[in-house]
Amino acid sequence: MDCIKRAMLFEGKAIVDVLETTDIVQKAIDYHHLSDDAAVALGKLLTLGAFISSGFKFKGNKLTLIMQGMGKGGKLVVCADTGAKVRGYMENPNAEGSVEEIVGKNGYLNIIKDFGLKEPYNGLSEIVCGNIDLDFAYYFTKSEQLPSAISLGVKVKDGKCLMSSGVIVQPMPNCTDDIKFILSDAVSQLKDVAALVEERGSQGFLEYYFGHFQMQQLEDVHPVYECSCSDERIMGMLKTLGKKDVYDIIAKEGKIEVSCQFCSKKYSYKEEDISKIFDE
Repeated sequence: MDCIKRAMLFEGKAIVDVLETTDIVQKAIDYHHLSDDAAVALGKLLTLGAFISSGFKFKGNKLTLIMQGMGKGGKLVVCADTGAKVRGYMENPNAEGSVEEIVGKNGYLNIIKDFGLKEPYNGLSEIVCGNIDLDFAYYFTKSEQLPSAISLGVKVKDGKCLMSSGVIVQPMPNCTDDIKFILSDAVSQLKDVAALVEERGSQGFLEYYFGHFQMQQLEDVHPVYECSCSDERIMGMLKTLGKKDVYDIIAKEGKIEVSCQFCSKKYSYKEEDISKIFDE
């Protein structure tokens, strides 16, 4: 079972998250038939989506992450709900190459947080290298004034996710510069996070690398890949297209087929189904 281990460090001056998201990445592979390289890139973004949404306080809070870097993978999208319920896709699931080649380096990173207020929070940052780890560290520092040390690792071979994991350290407002330096240096030494978490397990990893920093462990979070598509949502989407456009498609095709981008589930509607939508 995937898990996020979280702990306060140095008497609450910083917080560390150790994430294990292997099952989430495997579901993405199965749904989208991702190449191994594409799975590594999307897996990193899914892991970050789980991390950010795990901190949401209220039911109904929503997150969208978009990376549009003009790389081989095209646009990468991850959505998440409160409790680290994530889902995602990329435009070219067959892309091959390094993460930097798949993401690209000429574009933007967009983070949208919808807390049910009048307007959602919309953060925009340039993609500085396509590395994802460094791009999000740059975003947190520049856009949220939250310097972050991020190291993510995803191992995929022949369509099987062997391990997906990450460690993210963020300072609290009362964190001193010397503690920030110590923690940043500690994370920079973790060259292969996936292998280290695979070797020790997420709990063992947390204790071994951070247990000596006056660690106080918090409650675990269990992230999942969960799609929110349903007949009700799809029918609502069709209704927004307008009666004329929907019936024009029915006249030409005999039916309307919609495939969910996040789980590849197909929805099919004939004229009698469409009639019910607009009659309601």
